[in-house]
Amino acid sequence: MTKRDQEEGQSNSKSGVAAVDRAFTILGAFTHEQPVQSLAELARNTGLYKSTILRLLGSLEGFGYIRQMADGNYQLGPKLAELSSIFQDAFDLRDYVEPALKDVVNQTHEGVSFLVRDGDTQLCLFRQDGRHAVRDYHIRVGTRLNLDSGASARIFRHLSNPARLPNPLPRYYAISRGEVNGEMAAISAPVFGARNELVGALQISSPIARFTDDHVEMLKSVDTEASVRLSISLGLDPRQFSSDLEALHD
Repeated sequence: MTKRDQEEGQSNSKSGVAAVDRAFTILGAFTHEQPVQSLAELARNTGLYKSTILRLLGSLEGFGYIRQMADGNYQLGPKLAELSSIFQDAFDLRDYVEPALKDVVNQTHEGVSFLVRDGDTQLCLFRQDGRHAVRDYHIRVGTRLNLDSGASARIFRHLSNPARLPNPLPRYYAISRGEVNGEMAAISAPVFGARNELVGALQISSPIARFTDDHVEMLKSVDTEASVRLSISLGLDPRQFSSDLEALHD
């Protein structure tokens, strides 16, 4: 497909005005791996003409969404940090999740993440690093993962439909070893909301070398207990939970 075909396809998008779609395409091209990009890189990563990108970059820069650096390259602008702050202020889940994460780290010394499903991906919304010198550096706030593999992916694949959940709920958990990263292992447990809906996954991750049987049993206990407490704090009736543990497998 040529760049012209791609641009015409985007201009026919039903989701909004073509220029807006293209502007969001440019913003979406910036990633943790490529936080700073040249015009040529943006053209390659978006499939848009350089002339189109330059025109939109001017508008985005004027509103603070893009910043041109002294060397001519581009990075995201300060307006996005402001919007992120507004989003976090309105999304009070932080007030419940962050204390739960800190408690898990205090008990296990391992890193723990809170992930949410976002379409056909999962997004790390909150994160507390562990206290070990050797720990999981591969996941942080904003990291996006697919739903094909990993402990938290299994949670989202199996438990996203409230109508299919039993009553009472078992204390679900999922374990993965080397699925997402060959050196890391993880255990994940679901967090539910007041209407039995799956809100997210509480995932503890560590190097595989520390994932011994005894350590896994301890992590399983801490993670499932933390996920139950967090679910209850979010409004789920504690009577909805049974005392039975149930592992999720593919």
